This record gives sequence, structure tokens and C-alpha cells, in this order.
Amino acid sequence: MLRSMITASNTMNELQKQMNNISHNLANLDTAGYKAKNTSFSELVRQQIEQVNEKNNEVAQSRKTPPGIRLGVGAVMTEKLTHSQGSVKETGRKLDIALTSPYQYFQVDVDGEVQYTRDGTFELTPAAGNANQLQLATKDGHPVLDENGNAIRFDRRYQNFQVDKNGTITVSSGQGGASLRFNLGIVRAVKPQALIEEGSNLFSVDDNLRATALINLTGAGRQDISMKQGFLEASNVDVSKEMTDLIASQRSYQMNSRAVTMGDQMMGLINSVR
Repeated sequence: MLRSMITASNTMNELQKQMNNISHNLANLDTAGYKAKNTSFSELVRQQIEQVNEKNNEVAQSRKTPPGIRLGVGAVMTEKLTHSQGSVKETGRKLDIALTSPYQYFQVDVDGEVQYTRDGTFELTPAAGNANQLQLATKDGHPVLDENGNAIRFDRRYQNFQVDKNGTITVSSGQGGASLRFNLGIVRAVKPQALIEEGSNLFSVDDNLRATALINLTGAGRQDISMKQGFLEASNVDVSKEMTDLIASQRSYQMNSRAVTMGDQMMGLINSVR
């Protein structure tokens, strides 16, 4: 009874984590560039308790089932980020940029650390230390970086903002005026499992893994970049799948909760024996 209660309570804890994850996915249904996390379960270590000691060798050799009871200690949940491409929605806003190829990320500066995002909802904000310049930033105010790791800044007189499919930004001061070009800093994750969630739709990579986990798309590699100006990538959350998983996890939680209750009732009966 104690074993059954321990097994059920351990599994309930993991099921609660799954329901929390599903809730997080559904809450970010409308978050641009959000990548859903899928969950799966595997059995924890099992122990076999020997209860049968066959005296007859012939019977022992012909036995089809193990001579004992196999008891586990519950299930463990694992999470995996899904990098499938989300649908692309037109906004008509020039500062909205959607990456249309999976595993590619914008580079942004977060308090001096380079982090990565798929959210292309950008703004033009005053550059730090120079009121006459503007810089390209995320909606949270983090500077967007170019291919050399520098913030993208330009004078306020440049108003026209264009981005081509390979991530080259062209800003100009008007018809026939001077123009400037910047290459957006884009990386491709060749080892996506190395990405660490930092919240606010941002990811980081351990410095020891950065060189092998990411490829900075520069030079000829920029031909692999694919993006659209005036569009945003929607989240890749599958609502029907999330709701189905939620119902299944709730029923599993209910079943394990019932197992704990039954174990408690059986212990109560034993304790009441005179």
C-alpha cells in the first residue's frame, strides 16, 4: 500500500508539471515567434520482489511470467522544445519582421549578454548616450545586433526602413538621399537542445557550447536566411493537441489521486483491526 501511494504521488507530481506546461503553451498562443514545449513520460526504475520459490525445476523452466511482482516508483516527465515553423501573419508594419525558416534566430543584447529570439516585433528607440541617433530594438527595449555583434544605430534623419529576404536593412533619408545598410545578426541553431529558455521569449546558450551549437550566418551563409518584412511569425502551439493532452493528463491525475485515496483507506482498515 505504501509503495502504491508513493508511485501514485510521484506520478501526480510529474502530471502537475505537464499541466503547467500545457497552460504555459496555451497562454502564449498569440505570442509572436513562441515555440511550444512537448512533454513525454517514461517509467522510473522498477524493482522485482521475488515471491515464488519453485521447488520443481521443470515447473520453474516452463514458467512464462517472472516469479515475483515488479513494482515501480512512478513516472518521470521530459520536456522538448519544438522548432517547427509557425504560420506567418501579415501586419503591414515595416518594423515587424518574420523569420520564415526554422532554427534561425535574431541576435539581441540583453544587459551585455547576447541572447536569441524569433520574435520580430521591433521598435526604433533613442540610442543610449546619443539623442540624435535611433537604434533598432525589441519590444522590451533590447538592442538588436548586426552580424558583427554591434547595435544597429543610425541618425534620426533616416526615415525609410526596408528589409530584404536575406536580412539586409536599408535606411534612407528620402528620395535620392543617402542610404545606409546593415546586416541583421542571424544565427542558425544546429544543436537546438543547447538553447536555454530565459523568459520573455528569449534564449541563451552556454559559452562553452556557443561555437558548436550555433552558426553565425555571415558572408555566403546569408543566402540561407529567409524573412519577410511586414509580417510576424505566430506561435507553433497546436490548440487541439494541447487540449487533448490536458484532458488526458487530468484523467491520469484523477486516477492516481484515487490510488492514493484507496491506499489510505486500506491502511485505515488495517489500523482498525483489534
